[in-house]
Amino acid sequence: MKILETDGLDGLTMRRVATALGTGPASLYAHIADKDDLISILIDRAAEGVELPDPESAPWEELVKAWVREIRASLGRHRNLARATMGMIPTGPNALRATDWLMGVLRSAGLSDQAVAYACDLLPLYAGAVAFEEGLMDSRFAGEHIEAYVAEIAEYFASLPADRYPNIVALLGPLMRNEGDERFEFGLSVIVAGLAAQR
Repeated sequence: MKILETDGLDGLTMRRVATALGTGPASLYAHIADKDDLISILIDRAAEGVELPDPESAPWEELVKAWVREIRASLGRHRNLARATMGMIPTGPNALRATDWLMGVLRSAGLSDQAVAYACDLLPLYAGAVAFEEGLMDSRFAGEHIEAYVAEIAEYFASLPADRYPNIVALLGPLMRNEGDERFEFGLSVIVAGLAAQR
C-alpha cells in the first residue's frame, strides 16, 4: 500500500514490491499470482475498514448512503487505489463481506434480485469514480491551483455567446460551484431515489 501511495498504480510492480520486501520477484510469485492479484489484495485491505452498521439501525436509504460514503472515504485514504477498482470485481473476504451486507439491506428493502445485483455494481462504481476523480484533481492541482483552474474555466464560460450557449451562460454560477461533498451527496441521493423507484 505504501508503494501504491508513493509511486502510483503504474509504479506498483511485482519487482518493486519484491525489492521493498528484500526478496526477489520469484519469491513473491510463490505467494501472489500477478499484479492483478496484488491489486485485489490491496482493494480487499481497503475494504477491511468499511464499517457495516446493524441493518435494522436506520432506514435502508440511509444505510445505503452511509455504505457508499464509507467506500468513498476508504478509497479517499488510498487515492491511487481508486483507479484500480475500475473494471475489477472485488473477490476478497472483506469486499465480499461488505457486498453481502449491502445485498441484504437492498433485499430487505424490497428490491428485485436483478435491481440488487445492478446496485451492487453501480454504488461502488459511483464511489470509486468520485474518489478517482478527486485523486486526479489532487495530483493535477496543488492547493490553490484548482481554484485558479476553476476561475479560468468560469471566465471562459462567461465569455461564450449567450445566443449560441444560452443554458451554459445562464447557469454559470451553479455550473462552477466547487462543493465536492455537495455534488457527491446530490449524485448519491439521485441514485438511491432511483433505487427506491425500482421497488
